[in-house]
Amino acid sequence: MYKILIAVDGGPTSERVASQGFELGRQLNAEMALLSVVDTALLATDGGVTPKEMATLIKNDFITGHQLLIDHVFKNSKVWTFVEEGKPFEAILKAAGEWGANLIVLGTHGKGGLAHLFMGSVTDKIIRHSMLPLLIVPLR
Repeated sequence: MYKILIAVDGGPTSERVASQGFELGRQLNAEMALLSVVDTALLATDGGVTPKEMATLIKNDFITGHQLLIDHVFKNSKVWTFVEEGKPFEAILKAAGEWGANLIVLGTHGKGGLAHLFMGSVTDKIIRHSMLPLLIVPLR
């Protein structure tokens, strides 16, 4: 069976990425999964919450967001969900390999210039390192 891994970041564009992945998955009669990654490198706290506690809070937010996407986009379709920790591009590629995905769907914010230089781009890194086909959903 064909498997599509749909990576979402929990932001306002997640629904668009999920919708594109779902439509393709429906057409291909594919198994689908939602994936979000807690970027542990960016976890900073003000001392009241430990990084581990912050990671747990973010994971719970992703789980809630996945359920909202399932209810709104996927409705009665079966969807796997994964929330991983680590560097997003590495975690996405690792999850895709472990789950046996045939395709990865993800969005790109199209940031350029200094923002791209300082933050890097998860999508760019996946494009350079993925051995799987990709569907990139532009989010501008």
